Amino acid sequence: MLTGAAASTKIGIIMLNTEFPRPIGDIGNLQSYQYPAHIFKLSKANVSNVVCSELAPELIEEVIDAAQSLKAAGANIITTSCGFLTPLQAQVQTEIGLPFLASSLCLLPFLRQAFGRHCPIGVLTFDSRELSEQHFNGHYDDKLVIAGIENGRELHQVIKQGKTELNSQRAEQDVIEAAQQLMRQQPSCLLLECTNLSPYKEKLRQHFQLPVFDLLDAVHWLAGAQFRG
Repeated sequence: MLTGAAASTKIGIIMLNTEFPRPIGDIGNLQSYQYPAHIFKLSKANVSNVVCSELAPELIEEVIDAAQSLKAAGANIITTSCGFLTPLQAQVQTEIGLPFLASSLCLLPFLRQAFGRHCPIGVLTFDSRELSEQHFNGHYDDKLVIAGIENGRELHQVIKQGKTELNSQRAEQDVIEAAQQLMRQQPSCLLLECTNLSPYKEKLRQHFQLPVFDLLDAVHWLAGAQFRG
């Protein structure tokens, strides 16, 4: 299902089949974008069958079909709403022949070059129990420190259970507490795997006084480099 202003679309978002609230800053909220964007909502792919170690073939096919639909609708940059789709990065990009970012984890080679190979990089994820080396597409290293929000009281439960109400203060606290777990390793920066953490990135920057990177910033960086005649 396609939503948004098709005539002027530049950014296309492949979104899982979810109903939970997406505050401004979330990649699934059209008000988060500095450029025209629209969303293709998947029907089969959801939190339960994507946040896992291996994607089913029918889900891979659905994601590729969604990317093709967004391209046909005029998108020239395509992204997704879930970092656990990162194993599809090369396959989808090859199929559509457009700039494609499956996940913020695609930023790891850049961050490793920028901050140095000996500096810890903190990765905040939706569920650290499910995030494995394969999700890093060959860029996993022993200086990555990972924490998830799975033990939080609010945000993980709202997303996992598909609740329709979100207590933003409790959600913010969940994110801060998850990031706090990483501070003993003194990370040089934080990378948000989960796009649902992005509404809280400014609070993370203020609280920990660290650079915080996410998928939305990367998409805007790509969009800003596009030719606009």
